[in-house]
Amino acid sequence: MVVSGILSKNCAVTFGSHNNPVPKFSIKTDNGTLYVKEFTVKDAVYNTKIYELTKFFTDNFIYNTNDPSLTKYKNPENFENYLDLLDRMTKYYKKMFVEDDGNLTALEARNAVGELCGAVITQTFKDSCSGLGDSKTCYVDSVAVKKKYRHNHVGRILMEKAINCSKDVYSDVFLASDNLAVPFQLKNGYRIMNYQNPAEKKVIDRINKFRGDYPDYITFMDKKLNDSIDKKPWYQRVLENMNNK
Repeated sequence: MVVSGILSKNCAVTFGSHNNPVPKFSIKTDNGTLYVKEFTVKDAVYNTKIYELTKFFTDNFIYNTNDPSLTKYKNPENFENYLDLLDRMTKYYKKMFVEDDGNLTALEARNAVGELCGAVITQTFKDSCSGLGDSKTCYVDSVAVKKKYRHNHVGRILMEKAINCSKDVYSDVFLASDNLAVPFQLKNGYRIMNYQNPAEKKVIDRINKFRGDYPDYITFMDKKLNDSIDKKPWYQRVLENMNNK
């Protein structure tokens, strides 16, 4: 299972508000217990740790999609290009964490021998490429689970923990799901955005102008998180923010 917002032409995404730290917890699976903790800026300054996290996400993106711009890296002939991709993405993630002001939520799940088996990153939606953003919308940047640990609700639990720590700040959650992961997201209460709705279409078109992978490989999805913060749909606020600039 994979969701990604980071491979869209190296567009930078910045962060908004972060609520409370997520305490350590564990997830029981058919293949043993996974131990979950926050991945912090202190971890990110170590090249080996940030490289490991980047490789985990990137390999999951490559091997869990039909997008040829990613699947091409499976070819051994593209190994040097794959290493270049890892280098770019490691710099991206490292910069993300080093510049974090405490508003980033990242969780990593490891098994008993310390192997990285799951991870998630969430942040406030603010896309520097499209110019769209909203301080009340949580964006699921990346989530991935190692194959042998899937079908144990690991991805769902990681996402819920990361998102719910900010439920008093965010009214909505937005993500760009690989098409192969859409059934998983539907089971977890996410909605496929309606391209026939003029407001949603405008937001989707603006984002896709810089991504280019919708609808062939990516599906934009959302979910209402907290009506008490704002009942207005997040994409309506995004459009208002764009028009007020």
